[in-house]
Amino acid sequence: MNTLLFLLLGLFWSLSFLAIKITVVTLPPLMAAFLRVLVAQIAFTTLFLFTRQKLKVSFSSIWRLWVAGIFLQGIPFALLFFGETYIAAGLASIINSTVGIWAMIFSILIFKDYSQATLTKITGLTLGVLGVLIISSPDIMHSQQHNKLIGILAVVGMAMSYAFGALLNQKLNTCAHKTSLKASLWHQHWGSLVFLLILASSFEHWQAITPLFYHPQVIVALLYLGIFSTAIAWFIYVHLIHTWGTIRASTVLFMMPILALLWDRLFLHLAPSTLEIYGVVVILMGVALIQFSKKKKLV
Repeated sequence: MNTLLFLLLGLFWSLSFLAIKITVVTLPPLMAAFLRVLVAQIAFTTLFLFTRQKLKVSFSSIWRLWVAGIFLQGIPFALLFFGETYIAAGLASIINSTVGIWAMIFSILIFKDYSQATLTKITGLTLGVLGVLIISSPDIMHSQQHNKLIGILAVVGMAMSYAFGALLNQKLNTCAHKTSLKASLWHQHWGSLVFLLILASSFEHWQAITPLFYHPQVIVALLYLGIFSTAIAWFIYVHLIHTWGTIRASTVLFMMPILALLWDRLFLHLAPSTLEIYGVVVILMGVALIQFSKKKKLV
């Protein structure tokens, strides 16, 4: 069952990059990110009320869940939607595949999990960073393409925040403040929803949301993002984090660059550049080394 959920998660998330690209063409990115989480929270609340789930948690647990939610959804969604206003959906998914690499870095530097410090995994880390540099090198060398570089850096920040948020989520599941999966998801999405509402209200004008009502494809994209790519997908992802651990659950990102590049080609008629192809191969090699190496410590 976990393997089936894993494959379904890869499909849902790979299509999300295309759906985001459709929304940011019409809507401001932060508002689009807020609407994605709003749709997801409505879906969660409707489901949990219908099934009479107990969602009450202690105050000390609530603020921890909100912080985890902001890092796992609020910040990443804001950066991803902003980044996709400058770069293609396929390129965003390539950079997103580095989440496993950042998870390894943060698990060592912040959470002091030195079991990750193996020669093979450090080699994988190096390859991952090299892959990102290969992808972004044309934009670094040509200042006239600085907008694309901004998009790349935003999506790198998204991947870093995803990784940190996933590790926080895993930590919460093993500490004294452990809560049920459903309560955790519900409260974390409230945290990210409030965060995105404040962010969008601070930097964008709500009048810009008007075109939404004249573009049915944007409404469909937001419904897909909220229900399938957020509500259902995060339910699956948090379940996999709790049962498989963050590092193993992050292997879902292997499938996404290839699928997202395919969706770009089929629906947007965008072909990846040669450097982007080289970059994704190097990144996937690095992530594969990190995910599948044995936990033999460096000496």
